Amino acid sequence: MFRWGIFLFLLNFLPIAWLNLHTYGMTQPGVLTVDAIFVLTGAMLAAWLLWLVPWRALRRGLFGLVVGVSCLLFALELFTIIEYQTLVGAGIVTAILQTNPREAREYLQMYVGWRGMGVILGICLLFVLLRYFWRRGHGWRWRRLWRSRGWRWLPLQVVSWPRDWYTPLRRRTLSRWQGMTCPRWYHWPRWQRWLPVPLLLVFAVSGWSLWTEWHSFVINDSLDIPIVRVARAADTAVTNIRAFDKLAAQAATDVEITRNESDVPYVAFIIGESTSRSRMHLYGYPLANTPNLDALAAKGELAVFRDTIAPATATVAVLRRLLTFADLESDKPWYEHHNFIDVMKAAGYRTWWLSNQESSGIWGNVAQLFASRADEKHFTQLRESHEDNGTLDEQLFSLLDEAMARPAMKNFYVLHLMGGHGLYYMRYPYIFTRFTPADVPPPQDQLDDKEKLEVAQYENAIYYNDFVVSSLIGKFADKEALVIYIPDHGEDLYDNGRHFSGHVEEHPTKATCEVPLLIWASPAYRAHHPEKWQAICAATQRPYMTDDLLHTLLDLLDIRTPEYDPAKSVINPAFDATRRRIVHGIDYDAELK
Repeated sequence: MFRWGIFLFLLNFLPIAWLNLHTYGMTQPGVLTVDAIFVLTGAMLAAWLLWLVPWRALRRGLFGLVVGVSCLLFALELFTIIEYQTLVGAGIVTAILQTNPREAREYLQMYVGWRGMGVILGICLLFVLLRYFWRRGHGWRWRRLWRSRGWRWLPLQVVSWPRDWYTPLRRRTLSRWQGMTCPRWYHWPRWQRWLPVPLLLVFAVSGWSLWTEWHSFVINDSLDIPIVRVARAADTAVTNIRAFDKLAAQAATDVEITRNESDVPYVAFIIGESTSRSRMHLYGYPLANTPNLDALAAKGELAVFRDTIAPATATVAVLRRLLTFADLESDKPWYEHHNFIDVMKAAGYRTWWLSNQESSGIWGNVAQLFASRADEKHFTQLRESHEDNGTLDEQLFSLLDEAMARPAMKNFYVLHLMGGHGLYYMRYPYIFTRFTPADVPPPQDQLDDKEKLEVAQYENAIYYNDFVVSSLIGKFADKEALVIYIPDHGEDLYDNGRHFSGHVEEHPTKATCEVPLLIWASPAYRAHHPEKWQAICAATQRPYMTDDLLHTLLDLLDIRTPEYDPAKSVINPAFDATRRRIVHGIDYDAELK
């Protein structure tokens, strides 16, 4: 019993200890100590209660279930700690629920690899074989073999542990108990019968201390055991997925337009993917991976915002706020706010959703739900969540040409790219292979060959993305048009000495928060609205978070709704530059910038 109690304690406490030390260092030893006592006594009580089960098969099954679930969750959280420096949260669970086999395969290749999978399978196979040989009664042969080879120093419990959960004392107790009518615990030693009393007392005292002295830790999920935390994350993820369905069912007719002086016939909103501004030459990166955007900026046709961040570091979490009035200060769920598409439709625009991402998904992809609100939606290929063949973003060119061939008086286009989504080498054609590992600039030239190759592939993806975005802009060159480009979030590529590439919602970093914000205006627009272009250019140095983009768009187009707030429009003289920018509980300006 004690052995199993200690084992359960370690499986459940180690992730909590890592989170506490990772977040607070050695500044909270008291809360960590009390938490350890709380979890230890809880684990011992759980093991003791399981030990009371009189039916052997049921007892072993319950032990196997509890230990199996604990081991699985521990392995999952160990993986997220190593790869993401965080524990399992709603963002990771949502990503699991919304993934498809292609993305899952790419993910495993990117983070685990065939060698890692082989190691995992080998460990599982070894465990199964050990269990099989012991159950077949060959455990004594293994012991005799080890002893004959002189390997007495090996921990024999490695193979004998399946039987070590019951002790000789317990076997004697069982033999005395058989045929008797008195309770089984009656024959236990007195100290075992009274063991739950001090355990319950310690459990209650430590729990009371945690709740009263460190209440904020508890409510912020800093002290949850893995099964509680994962269950809460799963509940949040499922709630969000159901919310997508609720959004799709909402009517667009309830949008109230209080003022509508919009006269721009073409407005395009390009949503990028996993693109960090610190990796673009346009923002000072050493490699010349944005030649076309550099040229547009040099000619004064492109406004380059220098201090813009994403409201989250995962696509679903970003789109919920990027495409609606929901923001950091919202006091109601995101799906109860009006969204980009409905507002533009109410303002008289014909809306188009043109995407190189999936066209449908069994888990209710949030982007697909916004797409369903548009008058017209088209995808580069009709595929659902289970299908993805890495179609290049240039396939959007023909879709946009077809849409522009059937214009309305006013047109609003949303263009959703794959951008810099990993695996990076799948996001550009071979002809755009411009950078190699030898081109990776300092200090990342000190990375190993595999990591430098990945960095080079990402830079090639950015180089190709420059071609795609500038080509999409070029299609509006002879029209009165306004084009806005924003990626959903950035991407981390072994920055700040971390051996990690990618992004995760629960662990925002400087690279995953910082995104480019580019506004291009055609010559006709600049001539017709010089005051707007002047306001755009004057705002490029302002601190901004893209969850308020809808306010800026309405300001640019002279559209007003009851939700519009001039303090949240980056081009408005009333813009509030002191607004705190919080990403997953982290103050970007105070901790990351």
